[in-house]
Amino acid sequence: MFLYLCERVLEQSADEIHEHEVGHKVFGRPPDYDTTADNIVRVHATMLRKRIELYFATEGSREPVIIDIPKGNYAPVFHKRPVTPQPQPVPMPAVPVERRFNWKMWLPIAIATVFACTTGFLFFRIHALTQGNNAIPANQVAVRQFWSQIFRPDKPADIVLDDAALGFFQEFTPHQVTLSEYFDRSYLQSVDQSAATAKLDRNFTGPLILKRQSSYADTALLWKLAQTAAALRSDAKLHFARDYSFREVKADNVILLGNSRSNPWIEPFESHLALRWKFDNSLSAYYPVDTAVADQEKFHIITQTSEPHEGYATVSLLPNLGGTGKVLIISGTGGAAVGAALDFLSDEPSVSQLRSRLPQSRAADFPYFEALLRVKSRSSSPRDTTIVVCRPPQL
Repeated sequence: MFLYLCERVLEQSADEIHEHEVGHKVFGRPPDYDTTADNIVRVHATMLRKRIELYFATEGSREPVIIDIPKGNYAPVFHKRPVTPQPQPVPMPAVPVERRFNWKMWLPIAIATVFACTTGFLFFRIHALTQGNNAIPANQVAVRQFWSQIFRPDKPADIVLDDAALGFFQEFTPHQVTLSEYFDRSYLQSVDQSAATAKLDRNFTGPLILKRQSSYADTALLWKLAQTAAALRSDAKLHFARDYSFREVKADNVILLGNSRSNPWIEPFESHLALRWKFDNSLSAYYPVDTAVADQEKFHIITQTSEPHEGYATVSLLPNLGGTGKVLIISGTGGAAVGAALDFLSDEPSVSQLRSRLPQSRAADFPYFEALLRVKSRSSSPRDTTIVVCRPPQL
């Protein structure tokens, strides 16, 4: 909502933004919906104003420009922050050398700083790489056909990272968050109760669920996806699941990472898929199920040993919710399996094999499908990834 409102003012010089527009463009309501019966815009606007005010009073206290959303109008107003004289620093007394460095205190800070810097660098490079000039080799016909459905020169693709905190919350509590609850944030109202039921510390669970965290498995894919986008003269936009919207999933080409627990945006597409993911509480691990066969649980990892076991990944290509683009969903048992799935989709013999197992078509587009891949433990070659299931989705 905040991004949409700011873009309307900065890019389109909007002086006034009405409730109907926000409800339709941001929250996916019909253009003529009844605002008296549905107050979703007013509720979120109230929350947004409070968060903006809190931000510029705390973390953003040094921002040169202050943003405000006046009541009665949803068009943001940009104010230049008044310049206030800075107090002169008070000289600090000399500290003995042996007391200046406390590694127990500074090590966590250093690690956090390095993580923040590398994350910022990664986000910067995602954009920089998509401006490159490396092309997919001409002999990789199947790979180009597949990825050109997602990365098009005239249509940037959205990469939607999972919400690891949300996934963790659902793994340890009985409450399963639906997309509607996630989108309107109503699930936050039951966090304390769910934590109490699961005998979790409320002081830990509450702050955790509000953090923007993504799994390493997903973030490790970004570099490869950015390179693929660049090779096809396309661009990639990075989104966190909590910031995504129905407007975008209806109109854009999308890559959804994670499973429906950690990324609720997968939920609307599950009705077209027989391959799903379940969580085994005793092993603290996800495993795939195939609802199209009698033995749905045959891929369940029965025992947990010290030896690495084979992993699984699912890859699905579907139309987006508006029928105007494509959605690619990549899920897996862990980082190695997800990475292997992406390598598989970048390997010409592997993608050609996948294509050969789908119904033949004269159309230039790669056909829609869902596939289950088995990944050998400690494998570093796409050729070690086996196609277990491959079928058209239920469209």
